[in-house]
Amino acid sequence: MVKRRDKVSRIRHAILGAVGVLVTLVVGYGLYHALGLGGFGNAEPYVELDKPDGTGVVEVVTYFSFACPNCRSLERLMDDFERRLPEGVALRRVHVAYSESARLYAKAHRALERHGAAEKNSDRLFHAIHDRNRVFNTPGELADFVDGHGVDQDTFLRTMGSGRIGREVAAAERRFVALGLTSVPALVVDDKYIVSMDAGRKQALDVTEELVRDLLAKRAGG
Repeated sequence: MVKRRDKVSRIRHAILGAVGVLVTLVVGYGLYHALGLGGFGNAEPYVELDKPDGTGVVEVVTYFSFACPNCRSLERLMDDFERRLPEGVALRRVHVAYSESARLYAKAHRALERHGAAEKNSDRLFHAIHDRNRVFNTPGELADFVDGHGVDQDTFLRTMGSGRIGREVAAAERRFVALGLTSVPALVVDDKYIVSMDAGRKQALDVTEELVRDLLAKRAGG
């Protein structure tokens, strides 16, 4: 009887252990992608979308979140990257809005851009969130934080709460979803190429720069 109980106990512990491992793997996988660590799962440097070549200015969009540590690391490389871009290229930063907290930051970033204050405040926000463990839960808290740094509190609040900002944020999020993107940071070239982040941030920017120059050469030749 004792041996039977021991056997049942061993089976029970084995099952619980297997379940624990499975839960850990599932949670870890979700966290991996939520933090922007996930990629395409292959060795390709980019994915080409079924879209005709455009004309005119080549647009590079970086999708990011202030809550994403990898986005902060990528942003530290963006200034040098932007300086290297040739004429005829526009770089745009778009904050994702896949959750209520992300939507709050997306509206804030959009409002800061509207008043030319995004550059002054982006690094401050990254620093506050990741180094100081600050959590911004309301527009008022964000307005107080950015007040005097390129925009005043009242102006920022009016802009952030406007219907236009809300529509722009919603449209950008629809585009993010339509592109099939699921994590940040993400680099998209002219809505035609999605650059893989698997090889690292610097390599991703090098690939982006190469794609940009190829597109410009095609347009110059056409």
